[in-house]
Amino acid sequence: MGPRLSEVLEGARVSLDHARFVESLRVVKSAEELALIRESARWGNLAHALLQGYTRAGRTETEIAARASQEASATMAQTLGPGFESRTGGENAAIALFRGQIGPNSALPHAINKNIRLRPGDTLVTGAVSWVFGYGSELERTMFVGEPGAEQRRFFQHACALQEVAFRTIRAGRPCADVDREVRRYYEENGLMPYWRHHVGHNLGIEGHERPFLDVGDGTVLQAGMVFSIEPGLYVPGLGGFRHSDTIAVTDTGLEMVTYYPRDLDSMVCAV
Repeated sequence: MGPRLSEVLEGARVSLDHARFVESLRVVKSAEELALIRESARWGNLAHALLQGYTRAGRTETEIAARASQEASATMAQTLGPGFESRTGGENAAIALFRGQIGPNSALPHAINKNIRLRPGDTLVTGAVSWVFGYGSELERTMFVGEPGAEQRRFFQHACALQEVAFRTIRAGRPCADVDREVRRYYEENGLMPYWRHHVGHNLGIEGHERPFLDVGDGTVLQAGMVFSIEPGLYVPGLGGFRHSDTIAVTDTGLEMVTYYPRDLDSMVCAV
């Protein structure tokens, strides 16, 4: 985004801004694109379920993520058959991982894999995605190794409440900025702004992050057929990060929950 080349470079002649033109065609999904994204969500759900099932204290993030991703991808290929193409650059069509967001390190919104060994009491922020003919979805959860403490529970409940504010605000005809503005109001009213790091979410499709964004700076009007991640988070130094991400589709009457993995606290407690 920004000024046209012809506005900043003397003598430049640009007949069409191809990048913006192509992006604009991808903002609202067709029925066929939505079907591929829903299928992606099914396999992301499997990958995450495997990840959670293999999560145990003493295991490393690499062994857990590799096992879950490989098994989900193999099942996906066997089920969908020889005509299936993920059209992703990686070897796995379905991926579930921690990205280093384990224990206090989960307070970094975009950490990197450090092959951390899980310990009882750790806060975990996970991610799962699958690609179906080039289309993806996004699923992230906050989990705990063993029973969480009082502060972990408190921030977890706030993170879920932040998502609920976004879900209630999303309506066709409203600007994207309204969603972020309402969610930020919850941060402010509950003294949570010190733990805020980023906007509510972004459009999804054939890339991990597409425009428009659910951000106070984006005035794009929501339309039926747009697909977004909803992922407001809380990042508490020394304690961890708290962020669920769900994929939703805007409809004429509200929204469709495309991802469907459990969100409640009891479901997010992993065996030690």
